[in-house]
Amino acid sequence: MGERILVAYGSKHGATAEIAERIGVVLRRRGEQVDVFPAQKVKDLSPYGQVVLGSSVYMGLWRKGAAGFLKRNEKELGKVPVWLFSSGPTGPGDPEKLLEGWRYPESLRAVVERVGPKGTACFGGKLDAEKMSAFERMVIKMVKAPTGDFRDWEAVEAWAEGIAGNQALGGSGR
Repeated sequence: MGERILVAYGSKHGATAEIAERIGVVLRRRGEQVDVFPAQKVKDLSPYGQVVLGSSVYMGLWRKGAAGFLKRNEKELGKVPVWLFSSGPTGPGDPEKLLEGWRYPESLRAVVERVGPKGTACFGGKLDAEKMSAFERMVIKMVKAPTGDFRDWEAVEAWAEGIAGNQALGGSGR
């Protein structure tokens, strides 16, 4: 495995992609060589010595590209430091408390445990009604999900700083 850091993500409307980009910026400021790509576009992990993988969450699930990346690359990911993040809860407050301690989909638990990430985080998300389909707006209205931008950039940057220091991380990303 190489020395670069891969930040891969699954994002539907771009908010999680922006979190991934911010993580990349922090890591580059710390002198790291970083690539930030949509997870489904990554075909070769050999250049990377560390991986950060994140996904937006819809109805308790990660985006297909990010979940598929995790499953497809399970063996390789088990050999390098890995950090995982989810983004998605909307509303004021601690994202992890809003999701009652949830950090990643239950359907991925076995794979995540085999990979053994050094850290996981859950960051607040962003719901922009203008970027949603009519069906998505209807669902958001039905479940009464708050719209707006609930990402905490200080929490994202602090978490990324820990990755740069290669520390084991937990945290909610408030």
